[in-house]
Amino acid sequence: MFNIPAVAVSYLIGSLSFAVIVSKYYGMDDPRTYGSGNPGATNVLRSGKKRRPR
Repeated sequence: MFNIPAVAVSYLIGSLSFAVIVSKYYGMDDPRTYGSGNPGATNVLRSGKKRRPR
């Protein structure tokens, strides 16, 4: 019975784009608008804009 909610929560967490969330947290542009357009961590790192968190 515990498996169904665990699978649902895991699916929802897996659907989040953490590269977009982290780039917004650090005050960077949306990674889908530059580079390859892929919202992945490599594209975020390639942006070259490095700032400290607020």
